[in-house]
Amino acid sequence: MRLAPLASRVAALLLFTAVLVGGAPAPSQDDVLRRVADGLESADPDAVLVDAAGRVEIVLFGQGGMFRRAQAEHVLRDFFRRYPPSRVAFSEPSSSDDGQSATGRYWPRSGGAPLNVRVLHRVVDEDWELSSIRIDQRPVVRTSGR
Repeated sequence: MRLAPLASRVAALLLFTAVLVGGAPAPSQDDVLRRVADGLESADPDAVLVDAAGRVEIVLFGQGGMFRRAQAEHVLRDFFRRYPPSRVAFSEPSSSDDGQSATGRYWPRSGGAPLNVRVLHRVVDEDWELSSIRIDQRPVVRTSGR
């Protein structure tokens, strides 16, 4: 009888169904930061905001605020039009109890000094959610000093 091959096919089908129903594993901290970096480097607002909730803070050169996702896409699209990217690089993220932040550099294609970038992700219902993007010409994290 051919029950063994049938049983293995049923088992494989059940495992496949369990994976589909259970969904993919939650993205890691590195995954969510990599998606933002890749989105910035490819000038793709949708890719940058893939982990954003309904509202996200966008601050460019000291101006901005909280935006609905659709508005944030327009703000980023305009930024990319004015400052097309050449390269983006982030340092290691720093973690806190409720999230992670990472600082990095955004090199415009036009040359000149790189822009400073800071992104903040928060943990919401065990998932990482993009909550803030800040881009400025000066460092976006204040350093102590006089």
